[in-house]
Amino acid sequence: MSLTLFSQQPLALRKTAIVVFCAIVLMLLDSKNPEWFQPFRNASHAAMQPIYQFSTYPSFFGSWLDSKTESKEALRRENIQLKTEILHMKGQLQRQDYLVAENARLQGILSTTIPSQFNLMLASKAIGTDSNPLRQMIVINKGKQDGVIIGQTVIDEKGILGQVLNVYDNTSRVVLLTDEQQSVGVTVKRTGQNAIVSGKGNPQFLSLDYIFKATDVRVGDELISSGLGGRIPAGFPVGRVSKVEDEQAGGFAKIMVTPTANFVNTSYVLLLQSKQNPSKTS
Repeated sequence: MSLTLFSQQPLALRKTAIVVFCAIVLMLLDSKNPEWFQPFRNASHAAMQPIYQFSTYPSFFGSWLDSKTESKEALRRENIQLKTEILHMKGQLQRQDYLVAENARLQGILSTTIPSQFNLMLASKAIGTDSNPLRQMIVINKGKQDGVIIGQTVIDEKGILGQVLNVYDNTSRVVLLTDEQQSVGVTVKRTGQNAIVSGKGNPQFLSLDYIFKATDVRVGDELISSGLGGRIPAGFPVGRVSKVEDEQAGGFAKIMVTPTANFVNTSYVLLLQSKQNPSKTS
């Protein structure tokens, strides 16, 4: 009876129902056995890499186009020679400001102090964000050919950003510490208390978890990586306590952390490579 009713439905509705059913089945299979679909997932991410490369061009082209276009009415009102000279000087100043800012960012990232057990790889540049809007990830312009390996810790000039999740020939995907599925062991620098900092899907704050209400944690306390678990090396800045609330139900306090690293405007990053386990370079 149900098959007869289903066959009587409009063709478009039946097709939609079949597609939705297949999608649900594939989602369930992927959640239970993600390794089955990993080759297709890797192939799709690799296919997106040229898009990431070209995604940075429109903004530069737009800025160039804006500096070249002027309304005819404005040109008639002002002296052509003076207007041209003013625009030329403004363009030079804008380019100079951009170069100064880029130079400052590069000097900051290259002057970062790295513990002696690590080698410092060449700085990498963030060229885009991941296509999944539910994940906190960036794409960098370093890959297998540069010696990047999965699991490498990624930092900026201020602190820990995250870890390399996927590596391709010339690019890599980095999952940020602010991702909801990420956490890192930390130590409260003032007291030596160990805890866990977790991402909440927001680039502007983190959460300090599993801290009892009676624990001595104050606003302004600096948090550094503890190295527990072996995923993230010890001694790198993670963030500072920005808010402590004791009203939460249960025995733990609700503590918000302002991250040390810049997750909002990531430009240049560093990839840490252990001296004991150097990656292969091509």
